[in-house]
Amino acid sequence: MARNIMSVFGPNGRAAGAEAPAAADAAPPQGAAKQSAPLALMTLGKTLVFKGELSADEDLVLFGRVEGSITHSGSVTIALGGVVTGNVAARSITIRGTIDGDVEASDSVTVAPSAVLNGDIMAPRVSIVDGAEFNGSVKMPPRAAAETRKAAYKPVVPAPRPEVSAPLSEPQAAQLLGEHPER
Repeated sequence: MARNIMSVFGPNGRAAGAEAPAAADAAPPQGAAKQSAPLALMTLGKTLVFKGELSADEDLVLFGRVEGSITHSGSVTIALGGVVTGNVAARSITIRGTIDGDVEASDSVTVAPSAVLNGDIMAPRVSIVDGAEFNGSVKMPPRAAAETRKAAYKPVVPAPRPEVSAPLSEPQAAQLLGEHPER
């Protein structure tokens, strides 16, 4: 699946006005599966310092520093060297850097071995990898999708058995059961 990359400066991770490489976003290769709209990825570089509330729909990879909260509808990755002082809320969150604040995801939270997390986690799926530094608590509410599946579950009703027109005689029953009738 192709991904378009967008930074805070412009498309394809270049500052506004930078030349784009020729045919970088050309037609997909032959035989490529039918795709929906390309996914956007927002990258915030390691020299960036942002103060305030950050909110967007694109997936986010943070290498810099954010002093404030982050709210995204997609996925958020705090990369190695990335620092957040504030709460983070998104669909899925991957932490490889440092967060001083609470983390809440509607799908999953992954805390990598290089991560430092000082705050609480709330997500239906949580993975804290050996080596990660974590000081806080974990709450795992039921997943909304799992609840939807349970509500949509319909038990299978067996098909009705065919009616037997006449009862079996003793020799017929013995033959069906593999027994030999005494004669």
